Amino acid sequence: MGLTLQRGFETHHTTFPIFRQSFHHLVEGRDLYALYPSEQGAEPQDRFKYSPTAALLLAPFAVWSLPVGLLLWNLFNAFALVKVMDRLLPRPDSTIALWLTYPALFHSMQSSSSNGIMAAIIIGAFVFIEGGRLTAGAATVAAGTLFKIFPIAAASFALFTPRRWRFGSLLAAALLIGLALPLLVTPPETLLAQFASWRTMLSTDAGDLLFGDSVMRLARVALHEPFQNWPMQLFGAGLLMLPVALRPHQWGERKFRELFLASLLVFVVIFNHQAEHPSFVIAAAGVSIWIVQSRVSALRVIVFGLCLASIEPVGYAMAWLLMQMDLLGLRLPRMESATSEYETALMN
Repeated sequence: MGLTLQRGFETHHTTFPIFRQSFHHLVEGRDLYALYPSEQGAEPQDRFKYSPTAALLLAPFAVWSLPVGLLLWNLFNAFALVKVMDRLLPRPDSTIALWLTYPALFHSMQSSSSNGIMAAIIIGAFVFIEGGRLTAGAATVAAGTLFKIFPIAAASFALFTPRRWRFGSLLAAALLIGLALPLLVTPPETLLAQFASWRTMLSTDAGDLLFGDSVMRLARVALHEPFQNWPMQLFGAGLLMLPVALRPHQWGERKFRELFLASLLVFVVIFNHQAEHPSFVIAAAGVSIWIVQSRVSALRVIVFGLCLASIEPVGYAMAWLLMQMDLLGLRLPRMESATSEYETALMN
């Protein structure tokens, strides 16, 4: 409620107004990706950046007054993440993971961002696929993809099920249906123009090498080289999938699959060239799942502390590398040895 009072009556905060107005612009046949200074803010970044389908999906929050819509938006962000985390982990692990994620969720909600929902979508897709509910899983991945694109990475969870090809066909169907959904409120020629404008927006964002709290930006600053994002993103994707490729005998282990989920949640943020501070609630959810599922060690505590201290994306990149080591079955001998001695000393 406090966040709604804070942001619902501050005219300078533009995120939710952008989301809210996108639905009205879609219905009115106006260019979703134009700048609307009087409605959404006058800065170049104050534009809608998601698909026309996303604008339609925002309808439940756009038909109310701004404060009411924002309250519903904030409740949905929080409730969705709480619900899926509770479905993923047994208690008290889920409760601990949620408390560890809460600081990042608060910052995300303070910005009225959709990132809490994106975290819930990725975790929810995992839960659905794990439970054999492939249609629900495909619909969830499609909804996330049509909003922010990167949730398509959640389709990789289907690798762990023998019905992966069925999932692929369901996902393709869900994406096609989702792309066509705006036809409910706008004519075909207008929708095609919206998609063309969206493509231009995506191309502009992809060429921005200065924006985003990503490992690519860190590398560019360190090396003083303005290289493109995609080579490092491709390398990161290969590293993400390496344990899956090398250890198929672990696919049947629930803990391995949950650790891969945690790793993917961090990956989609630190390798996202458009990641901002509110985006890190997604990575925080991944790190929290990893922490509650892992053996306590001094190194893990230190790295998690860096994440809590908002050392972005450095802390999360370190956590991700440790997750990848865990997935590969690797250990840091000296640190593990020192931790074991410390735990033994405490017990004695």
